[in-house]
Parts: sequence; C-alpha cells; structure tokens
Amino acid sequence: MHTPRVERLPSPFLPIYAAIGLALGIVLGERLLADGIFICSGEQLSPSPFWLLAPLPFALALAWRGRNRRRIAIPAILLGMIFLGGWRYLVRPFEPCFGPGDLAYYNSEEAFGRPDVMEGVVVGYPELRESYAQYRVQVDTLWQGNAKHEVEGIALVRADLEPAYFYGDRLRIRGVPATPPDFPDFDYGRFLARKNIYTLVRRTEITFIEADQGSPFWAALYDFRAQASAILDQLMPQPYAALANGMILGIESGIPRDLYEDFNLTGTSHVIVISGSNIAIISGIFLGLSLRLFGKRRRLAIGVTLTGIILYTLLVGADAAVTRAAIMGGLFVLAIGLERQSVALVSLFVAALAMFLLNPLTLWDVGFQLSFMATLGLILFNAPLKRRWDAHLGKRLPRPVNALLAEGLLVTFAAQLTTMALVVFYFGRLSLISFLANLLILPVQPPIMVVGGLAALVGFLLMALAKIIALVPYASLWWTVFVVEKLAAIPYGSVEVSAFGRLLAVLYTAIFGLGFLWWLFRQEQAADGFVPATWRPYLARSLGMAALVILPLWVGASYWEGQPDGRLHIHQLGREQAATWLIVTPGGNRILLDPARESPAYPLDAILKSLPGGNQPLDLHILTRTGADPAPPTSAHRLLSSDLRPGVILNLDESLSLEVIHTSVDPNESALFLLRYGDFTALLPFEISQETQAALRERLPANPPLFLAPYPGTGAWPSPDLLARLRPQVILLPDGTTYPPAVQQILAETTTVATIPNDAAIEIITDGRSFNLTARPYSQDVIQR
Repeated sequence: MHTPRVERLPSPFLPIYAAIGLALGIVLGERLLADGIFICSGEQLSPSPFWLLAPLPFALALAWRGRNRRRIAIPAILLGMIFLGGWRYLVRPFEPCFGPGDLAYYNSEEAFGRPDVMEGVVVGYPELRESYAQYRVQVDTLWQGNAKHEVEGIALVRADLEPAYFYGDRLRIRGVPATPPDFPDFDYGRFLARKNIYTLVRRTEITFIEADQGSPFWAALYDFRAQASAILDQLMPQPYAALANGMILGIESGIPRDLYEDFNLTGTSHVIVISGSNIAIISGIFLGLSLRLFGKRRRLAIGVTLTGIILYTLLVGADAAVTRAAIMGGLFVLAIGLERQSVALVSLFVAALAMFLLNPLTLWDVGFQLSFMATLGLILFNAPLKRRWDAHLGKRLPRPVNALLAEGLLVTFAAQLTTMALVVFYFGRLSLISFLANLLILPVQPPIMVVGGLAALVGFLLMALAKIIALVPYASLWWTVFVVEKLAAIPYGSVEVSAFGRLLAVLYTAIFGLGFLWWLFRQEQAADGFVPATWRPYLARSLGMAALVILPLWVGASYWEGQPDGRLHIHQLGREQAATWLIVTPGGNRILLDPARESPAYPLDAILKSLPGGNQPLDLHILTRTGADPAPPTSAHRLLSSDLRPGVILNLDESLSLEVIHTSVDPNESALFLLRYGDFTALLPFEISQETQAALRERLPANPPLFLAPYPGTGAWPSPDLLARLRPQVILLPDGTTYPPAVQQILAETTTVATIPNDAAIEIITDGRSFNLTARPYSQDVIQR
C-alpha cells in the first residue's frame, strides 16, 4: 500500500528564531568586548570583528537548502544570526574606539576641568526641564587653547532656560566635554550611548552664531511640533496640558515630577509615553481617510498611510518603543494592502529584528523591553483570556459592562503578565493597585489622542473652536489625574522590592521564556516532531507548578522586604553647601530634620523620592531654623524650632529618642538635637555658632561614635575646644569644607576623619551598638543643575 507523501512547508516562525538568534549574538558580542577578547587598537578593534561574519553564508545556505526541514532550518538560522549579532554589536558597541577625529576622544573624566571651546549645530528638539534646558549639539570644531581640532560627535549640552535655542542654531560653547557618569541605580553613559551621545557638557557659556544651519525638513517638523505644543498649552490648564503634550507629541519634560511618580506608583506610566496604541490610532485614521479619498487606488492609500506613520514617528522623537510600534503598524498596513493576513506575533519579532540591525544597543533599552513584552503579552494571552471570560462571566453581564471590563481588565492583565517582572527588576517596586488603576483610566485614553490631536490641528486655524473641542480630552485627562493621584496615596499600594524579589523576577522571566519556546516548539510539532509528544504533559505541568509557586512567593517576599528591618537608618542628604537629615526609625517611622537652606540644584523632594521607601509619607517634619521656609511642603505633622524648648525629649520609637539640646531665634543658626539609640548617639544638625558651642560644651556627651561636621554653606565649624572635649570616634567631613587653621590642624592629627562627598546621600545604619556607612550618589534625574 502506497503511503501518500506529506508536503513539508517552511516554518512560519523563522523571523522569530532570527530575532532571538540576533539578540543572543548581540549579548555575546557585548561579553566578548567586556572580557577583553576584542580590544581597541587605535581606532579599530583587534582582532577584526569582520571574521565573525565568515560562518554566516554557510549557515544561511544550510537554512535555505533545508528550509522545508525545520530541524535543519531553525538551528541554522539561529547559528547564523548569533554570528551576525556578535558582529553587529562590535561595530556599534557602548564604548567605541575613539580617535582624534571623535569629540569623545577629548572627554574629561571629570565635569570640572579646564573648559574647552566647541562649535556645532543643534540637531534635536530642545528638552526643557524645571530649571534648565538640554540640547543635542552636533559638534564639528573643538579648541584646546590655541589648538584647533576638526571633530565629529554629538554632545548633550546643559544650559539655562533663557535664552532659548532651536534646531539648526549654530552655537559656540565654552565648557568641559565630559564622559557621562554612571550612577549606582542608573547607567547614564549607556543610556546616552543608545542615542549615539558620548559627551556631556555642563556649566556652559553659550554664544549664538547663526540660525538655519540644519535640514529644512527637520526644521519644519520641529517647528510644527513646537507650535502644536504651544496650542495645547493654551487649550487647557496645567498639568493637563503637559500630559497632553506627552501623550500626543511625545514631549514629557513638562510633566511635574510628583505627578509622573504617581503614574509610576500606580503602574500607569505607559499611558503617558507614545506607544503602540498611539500608532494604531494614527494608522487607523490615515488608512480610513486614505481609502475614502483615493477609493480604488489602494496602493496610493497604503503609501499615504505609511508616510503618515513615518512622519508621526519622527515628530514624536522615534525612540525605541515608538519605532517598534511604527514598524508593526507599517507591516499591518502592508498586509492589508497586499490582502494578506497580518500575523501579529511574527510582525512583532520582525520589528525587533529590524531595530537590532539598525541599533544593537536597543536590546538594553528598558522602554523597548517593556513595550515589546507588553505587546507580546497581549498577543499571547488576550484572546485566550477573552474566550474564558466570555464563557464564564461575560455572558452574565450587560454588554456595555462586559465590554468595559474585558477591555480594561483583561488587556491590563495580559500585559502585566509579561511586564511585571521587568518593572520589579529595573525599578524595584511592585504595584498592587495597577490593575484597578488601569481598569479605571484606560477607557478614557483614546479621546485624549484622537480628540486632543484634532483640537491641536484646529487650533492652527481657529482657537475658539479648538477650545470647545478640547473639553473632551480635558475631561479625560482630569479623570486620569484624579484616579492616579487618589490611588497613589493608598498606603502600600506599591511595595518596594530588594535583591531577593529581583532574583524572583529574573526566575519568573526565565520560566516565561522557556514557556514561550515550548509553545513555539509545540507549533512546530505537527510538521516536524520538534518535541516528543510524551514530553508535552510533563513540561506543561512543570511550568504551571513553577508559576503557581513563584507568583505567591514573589508577592509575599515583596511585601516582606518592604517592611522595616528593625535598625535605625540616618540619611544625611548632602546638597553641596548644606544637608538635610532623614531619620527612619526601627519601626519604619520617617522624621525629617530640615534646616531648609536653599539649594536649587538639589531639590529635596526629588532626593527624598530617590531613597529606598521614598514614596512613603513623612511622619514628622521638624524645621530646625527660625523662619525657615520648607521645601517641599508636606502633609506630615510639622514642628517649628520655636515650638520646642531645650530639655524636651521626643520619643520616636522604642529605645529611640530625640532630645532638644538648643534652640535659637537667630535665623542663621539651627536648633541642635541629640539622637540616642542604645549606645549610639549623634548631634544633629551641628550648625551652631562658636558662642553656643562654648555655652553647651559641658552638656554634650563625650566620645560619641560619630560626629557629623557642618557643610561649607552653613557658616559653622566645630571649635578646637569642643572637638577636644567630645573626642568623637569617627568624624564625617564634607568634601570641599575649609575650617580655621586651628580646627584643620586637629582634624589632620585625627586618624578617624572620613571625607564624604558633599553632593550624595550618606546612609548610617545602626542597631544601637555598631554602625555602618554607605555613600550613594544621586541619579541624573535628581540633580537640577
């Protein structure tokens, strides 16, 4: 009996394997460079990365010959793309080999060296922050003294808000070209490298030379963006106009820091940034209008739609998440034009493949990772969840209620399944209210984009009509902000996660990755027997049991890690010229000792939120100077120094007290407190005059474990007699502090002086017997210089 021959077809998922192989190769290339297998020899890598391409033709030829045999084609594609990914990273790494023709070749490792003079053209849209502006400048000339160098490179230049500069302006910049710093919780250098920026210039003197030195196309596009932004600012009050700018035009710099943090706490920050939903709306609008305008001329309609997608992508900045969404949107439009089925999963990986080839550093872009994984979650889980919902609950609910819940809850849940672990790993927090928040605000997001964009366009012609149209997005934005602020205020709505929780996040992601590969192999099973049928039930049960164990463990560990650790934490928040002290008691109470000295470059609210548990409210805010104006204002109970009297003892926690040693009516002198916990004592803040020190000399405890010396901007210093009386075990001396010669001599003779940075958070952790010190520099987002 003749057995009919079964025709074998190529795998429809080859683009997925290609993208996975390319990503693995990029990671491999990064490791080869980091481990010194490839090193810089002049301006080139040695050995040449070109040799990694040698196996590529053989792998691709093998894949082509075995294209109908998936056991051959898939490994060949994976192997070939791994080599290609390694080569692609090495020719565009995070740290290229710079030569004399590169601007970064002349970088200083410090931001405070001898300034150079640079000339270049502004090549991007200005980023306006609360107290400064940032410009991307394509530098072509650099002077070091009298030596002139022709260079290439983009510098990120920080300047005052006024005067303002625009795309195409040629500028002369006097400043120090510096290598971007790395922070403990944020690699700023790699963040800028993904944008092809390797030089940071701060503390600049800028001279305008001439305008209109850029491309007319980009000038027109940025001018349109600026005018549309100005119209949105006129159509509605703040902060709603700032949110509309972020959601429609991709201009997020005007959103207040506190409001942005509330969106992060509630797991709703994705609605602020331009993402796949925006591109989907733009694609639908352009496609619908084009098909109506051009009728049967389908190719022309498709071309107009693709052009619209490209222009909008460029308009809003074309970051990684937007580019991914634009490529997927373009593939969807092409599928309609060619009258073929659009496979969302394959389109997603084709978009990733294209982006990795264009810029391999995109792989480390957190925004891209979150956008990619959210889309993957929607593709894999939304339809199955919707079927089960309709089968069990949907049929029992009224149709409008069912549509609202299914659209909000199921879409959010599907996306959270794949993004929750990334959020925990990168940001160290787990939002317990994100499902509710998204359920309440997602239904009102489309009007913000559609009607808000329409209002901005109408505003170019008739502002009065635009203001009427803008009432719809204004109402949507009001509701969004109302929900986010109310839910963000819920205690423990977002719990902080430390090392163990992040380890579980990695494990969760690894299990999901294995599960996704297993699902792919199941799809291949019918064609080529990739996974033996007898294995499948065991793999399914193993993955299911692992998820059931890890998820509860993850949530429980996250909650447990967010609880107080039973030790006293003192955060000395250096603000260059002065300091503020945050006391976190063993029971978790938070007390702020605030001299309220001005330091615009180091905003206190941003510093507090950058600390562990920084989103928790203060329990007590003590202003230690008479007439001090607190910044920021807080809802915590506030005590003024005039409300206190020497000898008063505040019991902050069990075995932890804060005794008032001295108060003053002099606005330049701070009150003095004695913090006592077991055997540990500290005098805070030591900003008292020489006369006060002499008066208190005999009342202060001798031989304290720690003495926190005053900062240079306080005008205070410890007297030699007092230092001789106290004999502290360790003295923390802020960097850049200069005291009178007699004090300097005593400090020089003391072996226990530790110099600390004056622009960092110094954390003192004690159990009442011994203590530890750590210094934590502030992230770039905190400093407003």
